[in-house]
Amino acid sequence: MTKKGVSIILPVWNEVDAIPALLDQLATIHAFDYEILFVDGGSNDGSKTLLKRHSEVLFIESQKGRAHQLNAGARRAKFEWLYFLHVDSTLPTDFDLQLRTAMNDPQQAACFRMQFDHKHPLLRLSAYFTKFNFLSCRGGDQSLLIHRHFFENLGGFDPKFSVCEDLDLIKKIYRHGRLKVLSGPLITATRRFEKNGVLYLLFHFGIIHILHAMGTHPNRLKRYYDYFVV
Repeated sequence: MTKKGVSIILPVWNEVDAIPALLDQLATIHAFDYEILFVDGGSNDGSKTLLKRHSEVLFIESQKGRAHQLNAGARRAKFEWLYFLHVDSTLPTDFDLQLRTAMNDPQQAACFRMQFDHKHPLLRLSAYFTKFNFLSCRGGDQSLLIHRHFFENLGGFDPKFSVCEDLDLIKKIYRHGRLKVLSGPLITATRRFEKNGVLYLLFHFGIIHILHAMGTHPNRLKRYYDYFVV
């Protein structure tokens, strides 16, 4: 039998610089019992060494790929609620209280509104739309709170998806339950936008959303992503 509380599951691959700040944020939780599970997909930048020094977290090694890593974390989780979060996120100061408001219905998942850590007008516009409760406004960077039984009934993250594994699960949440958008905001890093160009990446991420909505095969989504995004 699972315990009441939240298992916070974080996929990791070469995130040594972002881990300390996130651990500091998570240490402020007081609204519920929790555990922290970092699932590493083969880091070689010192992330493993850093995490193994922190006795307050559970360190797991898994096949690389967010779907594989997140599912591995869910299998090891001991609490009834699962919270999937990216390491490069900055959480709202009252994030635990906001999450607590969504933990009253096992058929209701929740995510945060999002902001970028950059004031580019197109990024601000993109973030604005995350306040609306539509699948087209969703993404893994907003994090995801979901009850274990609901997650398992939906089949978890589909490992066939190397790209859009989050959208695939969220689509099933909308079909079979509800999703609550919390006010947040959760702030996400824009390292990739700064490297590749804001307009360029927003365009190609938009195409990927459209291709996923059209039912494009996961392998084709991965080929598109590898060619235009990576």
